[in-house]
Amino acid sequence: MPYGISETPSGLTITLAATTRDELYRDAVKAALQAAYGGEPPAGTSDGQMCPVQGAGLAEGDLLRTFVTECFEAARRAPGTLHAPRWLAFDEGRVTANLALSTPKTPARELDPALHGTFETAGAFPDFRATLAFSVPSH
Repeated sequence: MPYGISETPSGLTITLAATTRDELYRDAVKAALQAAYGGEPPAGTSDGQMCPVQGAGLAEGDLLRTFVTECFEAARRAPGTLHAPRWLAFDEGRVTANLALSTPKTPARELDPALHGTFETAGAFPDFRATLAFSVPSH
């Protein structure tokens, strides 16, 4: 598996390894949704609705971090359960995806990358690797 998720009581870490940019962001979406939902999103019923997500940044690491963060936010605010996109669009400093939406809504946990997350990248394609750590806020 090109991505992995390890969990502790206070947070989780996503590790990604990819040979292409497309593979990196497809796996990032899958890992982010699996982390947000606590497992694979259930299939549900879809009427064709989509939920757009976007990441932006000058460096690949910033782009990836904002993209994963947006996937977390989208999982919490979407009116249904989100699934991996059929396509990704890349532009200078931006990646965009439309995530498929199904019902019923699966509860998504809150993950906080902005305040407590650590983020590391290494290598370049075809040997790109990233580690993203997130806390689970205690309320």
